[in-house]
Amino acid sequence: MEQPVKILLMGICGYGSNYIKEVSEREIPGIKIEGICEVVPNAADLYPIIHEQNIPIYKTPEEFYQEHTADLAVISTPIHLHYAQIVTCLTHGSNVLTEKPVCTSVEGARKLEQLAEKTGKFISVGYQLNYSRDVLALKKDILDGRFGKPVYMKALHAMRRGDKYYARNGWAGRIEIKGCAVNDSPFNNACAHQFQVMTFLLGDQMERAAELAEVQAEPYKGNRSVENFDIITVQAKTVSGVPLWYGTAHAIEDKKLGPAAEYRFEKGTVYFGKDFGQGPVAEYIYIGDDGTRIDYGQIPKGERLQKFYDAIDAVRQGTHPVCTVQCAIPHLEAVEKIAKLPITVLPQDEVEDIREDDDTFHAVKGLHDRFITCFKTRCMLSQPDSNRG
Repeated sequence: MEQPVKILLMGICGYGSNYIKEVSEREIPGIKIEGICEVVPNAADLYPIIHEQNIPIYKTPEEFYQEHTADLAVISTPIHLHYAQIVTCLTHGSNVLTEKPVCTSVEGARKLEQLAEKTGKFISVGYQLNYSRDVLALKKDILDGRFGKPVYMKALHAMRRGDKYYARNGWAGRIEIKGCAVNDSPFNNACAHQFQVMTFLLGDQMERAAELAEVQAEPYKGNRSVENFDIITVQAKTVSGVPLWYGTAHAIEDKKLGPAAEYRFEKGTVYFGKDFGQGPVAEYIYIGDDGTRIDYGQIPKGERLQKFYDAIDAVRQGTHPVCTVQCAIPHLEAVEKIAKLPITVLPQDEVEDIREDDDTFHAVKGLHDRFITCFKTRCMLSQPDSNRG
């Protein structure tokens, strides 16, 4: 019988809880959780599977590798730990699935690419939209030229986040930790996907994203207790000349605004979140100028953690998943460039404090309407009256 894929789970008390819940609740054939790395003392008490399967817990990957090997390491630890932990896992013979961002600098990402090539192991980055089967079908049609050349892409996605969100760990909303860049923001973390997927869709191969030639942005701070910005509009351009626009925020009254996207091509437009008369449709839909309609929502997206299953399959087959380190670099490059820009702190009288469900939210007044206008016109928040379509 085929040997099971041995898996190391690193970090199970934040986003990583999704992975241990997946293996707890589902029968995934041909895998074995070889060990867990977690610094939270009572992690074992939170998940019965740890006791049931006698899964050992270690504080560091170095301690784990003294006693075990792993075919796949799944990294869900804080952003500033990713680089060193990926290096440790690769050099000990493990393939890696890491949550985004892959690390905190473009230079570091390129070094990780080189190390992966040297060790013969893959690094897969957890931008989940890149693994969704409807997105992959859309990208294939773009690569095949079905819609003609891209003209522009734009997206909007904002989610209200309050004091509890920023207090959940020591790095949320921070610019750096102990001299290491973190640059945590809605653009780099919770709402990163809709910007990154635009670069992914424009990549000239299925496993590549489009590099960026220009990045301009306006970062703002509505919540004064947060170190980094919590509102931003971004204008970028790919090396092939395709303009991109993106807006995101946490300091907004809406619990959720979007995601909405519009990708214009020579022959038609791809929409996400468009209202065709019965409310916003949370699927990608292409409407051709000739009336052609393609509903990508008819394509099953795959598993909830498709990135996990794809990484396991890639280990078995000796291949690598679709979201490579290169697919993460354009977004990371934008994060780095934005980090050099000044942050405009909004006047306190423009911010409303909302108390709800034992939490406090800091919402910029009128931001919803300004974002809608900016999305329509692809302009910055400081230029809401511009009309670029």
